[in-house]
Amino acid sequence: MKFERILVLSDLSESSHAGLRLADSLAHRFHSRVTVANVHTAGALLSRIEAGNTTNEYRVAAWHRADSEKTLRTLAHHGIDPLRLESVEMADSDSARVGIAELIAKVKPDLVCMATHGRTGIKHVLLGSVAEHTIRTAGVPVILTRGERELGRDRPLRVMLALDLFNEPEPIVTQVASLLTPKDTLLLAHVVESAYLHLGAHAAEHMPDAPLLTRAAEERLSGVKVRTHGPALSVHVAAGKPGVVLIEMEKALEVDLIVAHTHGRSGFDHLMLGSVAEYLARRGISPVLVLPRIDRAVRE
Repeated sequence: MKFERILVLSDLSESSHAGLRLADSLAHRFHSRVTVANVHTAGALLSRIEAGNTTNEYRVAAWHRADSEKTLRTLAHHGIDPLRLESVEMADSDSARVGIAELIAKVKPDLVCMATHGRTGIKHVLLGSVAEHTIRTAGVPVILTRGERELGRDRPLRVMLALDLFNEPEPIVTQVASLLTPKDTLLLAHVVESAYLHLGAHAAEHMPDAPLLTRAAEERLSGVKVRTHGPALSVHVAAGKPGVVLIEMEKALEVDLIVAHTHGRSGFDHLMLGSVAEYLARRGISPVLVLPRIDRAVRE
């Protein structure tokens, strides 16, 4: 897996600057080319108005479109290393979803970078559909950030890969390890969901099946660790509710980046709408990289 071309989406708001900073750091790390883009929903109206129209409504809309493009270019040239900035794109569409899809089809990125608007904003964005829809349909990895934790350009990364073990973990571990250097650390994280969690608080306190399930998961991931080359690896398994425990791991392990993965449409529904990745993005402080299923994500 390579991130040769990054598409960073900006809505021109203050919070979207975090997406530019993240894209710049990633471009430096992966030697990527960056396209900075914005979807201008008023632009579609302009394209339908007869050329030469001089009404006040048209003049205001045209001024707003031109000002947005100027702002976007300013943000791009200040936020992205000029050596890494490939282009600045405006998409004119009535819908942010449609405009983003058009940008992805045009730019053909290996990674889409999006900023969110904080704890309340990210819940709205993820469940309110723009980022969720992008992750569903992009066919490439999507990284979300609230800007609370920056990725250093040159310092080693501590990356936590959240694994569910419903499928064979080795391919996704190998995929993520290929992005990292020997100086980085890859933390293989899995949360055992005891059957007793669903039987009430008293039963959940004991969870007699948790030690057995935990040992089995540790043994399985330890085997993957031995067979994986590249960064330093460590295995971290705990029992409990996945979202809550993974956030505790993120803080305790001082994680810089969280990686989650999907298994296609049904897997995405389980992961995103089932709340784990949404919970990580809303409650954690690290950027969250969501990978589609491997046969769609890998583009050599």
